[in-house]
Amino acid sequence: MTQLDATKSIESIESHNHHHPWYSHPDIERDRSHVQKQYNNLSDVLNRYQKEQKQYQQNKIQEPNCNGGDDDGYDDDDDDRTIVDISNGSKFLLISSEGMWHQQISSSSSQSTTTAAALPLYLTATQLVEVVSSTSSIDNCNGGNVNNSNSNSNENDDNNDDYNHGEQTIAKDEPLIAYIGKYQDTDYWVVYLKDRGNNGDDDGFKESYHLKSVLTETFIQGNDAATATSTTNFSNGRLLECKPLREFGDSLEASYDAGILATANGLVEFHKSHGYCSYCGDPTKPSKAGGSRKCSNNNCRRSVYPRIDSATIMLVTSPCDKYALLGRKKSWPAGRFSTLAGFCEVGETLEECCQRETFEESGVVVDPVSVRFEASQPWPFPRSLMVGFRAKAISTVITIVGGSTLSSSESLPEIIVDTSEMEDIRWFSKEFVRERLSLGGSTALSFQPNDAEKEFHVPGKASLARYLITNWTDEII
Repeated sequence: MTQLDATKSIESIESHNHHHPWYSHPDIERDRSHVQKQYNNLSDVLNRYQKEQKQYQQNKIQEPNCNGGDDDGYDDDDDDRTIVDISNGSKFLLISSEGMWHQQISSSSSQSTTTAAALPLYLTATQLVEVVSSTSSIDNCNGGNVNNSNSNSNENDDNNDDYNHGEQTIAKDEPLIAYIGKYQDTDYWVVYLKDRGNNGDDDGFKESYHLKSVLTETFIQGNDAATATSTTNFSNGRLLECKPLREFGDSLEASYDAGILATANGLVEFHKSHGYCSYCGDPTKPSKAGGSRKCSNNNCRRSVYPRIDSATIMLVTSPCDKYALLGRKKSWPAGRFSTLAGFCEVGETLEECCQRETFEESGVVVDPVSVRFEASQPWPFPRSLMVGFRAKAISTVITIVGGSTLSSSESLPEIIVDTSEMEDIRWFSKEFVRERLSLGGSTALSFQPNDAEKEFHVPGKASLARYLITNWTDEII
């Protein structure tokens, strides 16, 4: 069964799964205790892969010993808690400076009316070796004597120019690797191909084109029958693309894929922004299988972990609950309106942030008693955690709509837009919004709306805003 078939088989589940925010999945196991001691560099993972391949070739992998023996095909010095099946039990995502590599299904073969469907590009270890060896400074990664020195290479390399593992030599600027998590007995990793300092757009274009050629050749040529029928087969309208996750996240078919890719994006953004120690200024290096970074200065050795920026995102309704306060930024595609949102300040609770941000952006006063938590969502662009709330505004004025005066119980509070933050903020009726949810929409900043969407649309399924708005429109007035 192809991955596309698999995702189609759960379409009925996913279509009713708007109650679960996008970019997260409860079945992704994030415990990294089995990998954090040994797999801090790409060289560690590739050496494990070579070790497995060598043992397979020598027929050392045997059936479990029913007599209680421990001959599992691995060396006696292997720690059972850190054994990972790189060859057959791991998949790898690839990110470069332009974005995340994935498959895009052409609009003619996609069921979506607004965006083409997207599928992740998961590499096997064998494919990863082929790609990395063709695009980086790794030498002899398909052969050589393997010296699996585990985490020692990561702890004692401060004064070395290279990491040495037998005949395999990997420069210090080797691609970064980080452990994402486990889903259905498969370990997922992300590999970030660092910018090699090319000068000018032409060099960057050439490098991207070369990587795309390598990936295409890796998947199209030399694949066995099983692989040729999988999602790595670039045919039937499938295209290889490299874009930021935010630009195609709405187009993913399965929520578990969205959760895996979002975690990968957040981890890479963390490593990209923490290359140097904030205490002493020395370079940092990955630790705990990419879950943190550690200062390379032996007199410092401080660790830093991914920072999460808390932000509130709130659906504020009128006192009668028939209208919602939605706004738009000037930089957004035409017609996009969404819930208000903002970052939490020092010394402020999330509930207080909800009230303050609403008043600052719209001039609308929120009833503190009405503020209630709805759901949260990771938003790794680059490192936010969106905390969703519902709240009601306090009636302040009587508003005339269409020439009729509303009663005090249905009055819409006056809006005073902070034009330094928002281009427009309005009250929209529940009926109006509900009728237009079918338009689809997207969270991509490059989204090209059609004529109907240019008048009004809300963000796509990847946004917690759509989750909040949909739950509101589903309620009976």
